[in-house]
Amino acid sequence: MTVLEAVTARRSVPKLKPDPIPREILEQMLEAAVWAPNHRLTEPWRFYVLMGDGKRRFAEIRRRVRAQAFPDPQAPEAARALERLYATTMATPAIIAVTCQVAADEVQREEDLCATFMGIQNMLLAATSLGVGTYLRTGEILRDPELRAWLGIEDDRRIVATIYVGFPEEVPQKRRTPASERTVWL
Repeated sequence: MTVLEAVTARRSVPKLKPDPIPREILEQMLEAAVWAPNHRLTEPWRFYVLMGDGKRRFAEIRRRVRAQAFPDPQAPEAARALERLYATTMATPAIIAVTCQVAADEVQREEDLCATFMGIQNMLLAATSLGVGTYLRTGEILRDPELRAWLGIEDDRRIVATIYVGFPEEVPQKRRTPASERTVWL
């Protein structure tokens, strides 16, 4: 698969098979991430690969954080939704939490965040080329103090995303507006 093929084939894959992902595939994804463009070579990223008990703890924290969105988390429909959330998180073969250094300098902070997201895109493209599905998630959990403490995230770092990784159960089909309709040539 060429890079251009991976770019156009990459999708957010919400339905992943529970089959384990070989560690070698995860390592290739992580290695692709660290080759992202990075001004001043600050290498601001750090990755936390969650599997087994690590994934279980993450699923518990995710369920607790999501419960806060319900007016009554104990209501039957809320309880069912929270159990589904826990079960789907546990069924995901691997979850990668991605963090970024938060520089004191505003310009460096922005450059480091952009570099980290370019690293994430490299990971997603590598996964696509290896036949693996991914789903990038953000949201309130990224700011959760319990998650930060459990992962041991230092005060000068932020969690920017979690990436769910697994073999696709189904790959959604999407369209994009052609670049020609979003481009101004001067």
